[in-house]
Amino acid sequence: MKLGMIRHEGTPLVIARVEGDRAVAIDAYRWMEDLIEAEAAGLDAAHEAIVAAQAGRLPVIDVSNADWMPPNPRPSKILGCAVNNNNLNNKAMKPMTAPMFFIKGRSALTAHNKTIDILKDHGPSIPEPEPVVVFGKRAKNVSPEEALDYVFGYTLTNDVTASGVKFTQDSIALKQTADIVKPHHTAWRPKFEGDDTWLLFIYHSKSKAADTFASMGPWLTTKDEIADPNKLTVRGYIGDECYADDSTANYFFSVERVIAEASKWFTMEPGDCIHTGTASKGTEKHPRGNIGTYLNQYDGYLTDVEVEGLGRLSNRINLEK
Repeated sequence: MKLGMIRHEGTPLVIARVEGDRAVAIDAYRWMEDLIEAEAAGLDAAHEAIVAAQAGRLPVIDVSNADWMPPNPRPSKILGCAVNNNNLNNKAMKPMTAPMFFIKGRSALTAHNKTIDILKDHGPSIPEPEPVVVFGKRAKNVSPEEALDYVFGYTLTNDVTASGVKFTQDSIALKQTADIVKPHHTAWRPKFEGDDTWLLFIYHSKSKAADTFASMGPWLTTKDEIADPNKLTVRGYIGDECYADDSTANYFFSVERVIAEASKWFTMEPGDCIHTGTASKGTEKHPRGNIGTYLNQYDGYLTDVEVEGLGRLSNRINLEK
């Protein structure tokens, strides 16, 4: 099934897709997170609503011009798995030993057909098209082998990154004394010549979690429709041009490993999200893929994310004037 949320006559409404742009309301639940927490009863209610709509017993809603909301707009947290793509990791000084995460609040969420707003202070900003895992139940210290048992379904996101602010306002190098610098401080980077006591810090909140930097939707696809989340084609578009054409098969860490690692550090609640890794492989016209696609150069353009089996997410770029 494909589930979603819209504002219908000003009121949030949980919906299920009947077919195409036709959907039906699931009146038993006010928020998608309520349906997710209901587990089998929630899925049964969605299925029964679809069947009733197909039989003419419930009204059908045309969502072709709907006022979309994020499909699960009230997660307790949104995690992103950073640099989880072999196109990026083949340039690493040392391979990653575990998935790396950043975190976003729900204020970063926006929806299908809404704007992505980029401030002047964000500087050069890039898109990151990727699938999203949505948790169906509480997960803590789960193994990779059991990780998919905790998944409710999948949606898709444009995980915008303002690299301009990341490497200006939010990065700092501190010159410390030798007694402060320990081996773990510098093991991940090249050594500088001479007295190498520089400690490098980068903070990701403004660059990753600003308002509208977590566009999601339009649909939340239940996990039974996705046979293998590690074999999904992922594409990113700017206007009508494809700038990234990649696959989750190109992840450095599998989706199962990402879920397991996240649950080691964070208690994942029903409705919580993990962006599993960006599509990075470029195209003939955009050989650098997403890292060479600066949204600042495309004010007013549509930028789309397409993930096999999950649908297509569209947003318009809006630069601060």
